[in-house]
Amino acid sequence: MANADGAVFVTKENICDSEFTKQFIADKLQKREDERLAHVQKRKEEKSAVSAAQENTKSFYEQFSKEKNDLENELSLCDSLDKNKLVDKFDEISVMYQKLQRFVTESTMFLPAYDLQQTQENLSKLQTSIQEKRNELIPKKKFAFKSKKKGTVSEKVEEKPKPVLEDEDVLLADCKFSDRNGEQLVMDSTINKKDVALTCLDSCIVKLHGTPSAVHINKLSNCTILSGPVSGSIFIRECKNCTFVVACQQLRIHTTTDTKFYIHVTSRAIIEDCSTVSFGPYNWTYDDIEKHYEMSGLDKRRNSWDDIDDFNWLAADKHSPNWSLIPEDDRKKFT
Repeated sequence: MANADGAVFVTKENICDSEFTKQFIADKLQKREDERLAHVQKRKEEKSAVSAAQENTKSFYEQFSKEKNDLENELSLCDSLDKNKLVDKFDEISVMYQKLQRFVTESTMFLPAYDLQQTQENLSKLQTSIQEKRNELIPKKKFAFKSKKKGTVSEKVEEKPKPVLEDEDVLLADCKFSDRNGEQLVMDSTINKKDVALTCLDSCIVKLHGTPSAVHINKLSNCTILSGPVSGSIFIRECKNCTFVVACQQLRIHTTTDTKFYIHVTSRAIIEDCSTVSFGPYNWTYDDIEKHYEMSGLDKRRNSWDDIDDFNWLAADKHSPNWSLIPEDDRKKFT
C-alpha cells in the first residue's frame, strides 16, 4: 500500500497476497511436472509393452521357423525311403505338423493379425505339401483286373474300400469318445492339458470336468456337450441338433445346423457353412471350475459370446441370417 508521497507500506494483506501468488505458481509448476512425469511413465510402459510383444513375436518366429524347417527336412527324406517305411514316416510327420499347428494356436493371443494370417497361410501350404507328397509316394490303389478261367471274358474287380479314417486331430487325441448312442459320458481331471476328441455320437450327454488343451468334435447329433475351460481351441464339425456349453480361447464351427451354443470365448467365434445356430453366454458350474479356469489361463472377465464371425456372410451392414442370439428368457441353465 502507498501513501500520498508514494511511499509503499508493507501490510498483512500484501504479504498474504504475495504468498498466495507464490503458492499458486508453485502448485501450477508442480502440476505440470507431475503431468510430465506421468506422461514419461506412460511412454515407458507403452514402449515396454511394445518391446515385450516384439520379443514374443521374434521368439515365436524363431521356434516356428525351426520346427517348420525340421518338418520339411523330414518330408524331403521320404523320397529315399523304402516303401515299407513310408507309412510310419508320414505318421511321424503328421505328429510334427499337429504339434506345430498347436503351437500356432497357443500363440494367437499375442501375434498381430497380419503375422497370424501369414503363419496360417504357411501352415496351409505345408499341409498341402505333406498331402501331395503322401499321394505321390503312397498312391491309392486303383482298380485291378482279374481274368476268369480260360474261355471266359475278363472282368473288372474293384477292391473293397478301406474304412474312412477320422481326421488326424481325432486320431492323435489323448482322450476320446466315439461311436456311442444314448449314453451319459464323463471325463474327469485326467484330461487336463490333453487333447480330447468326441466323434460319431448320437443322443449322448458328455461332461468334461477338466481343462483340456484342445477339443475336436465331429459328427454329433442330438447331443449335449458340457466342457470345462479349454486352454486352446475347440473345433466342431458336422453336428446337428446339439447343445454345446463350452469355454475356450478360440471356437471354430463348421457345417453345423440346428444347434445352440452357450460359450465363453476370448476371441471372435467363427462359423462356416452353418445355419440355424444360436448363441448365449456360458453358464455351466461344477466343483473345481474356478481352479480349472486358473489352470486354463482364460480371463473370466473377457467373453465375446455374442461377437460371431460368419465366413459365409460378407455384408458388413446386415446381420448374417445363419446365426442368432438366444433370448434371455429362453436360455437354459446347466449344473
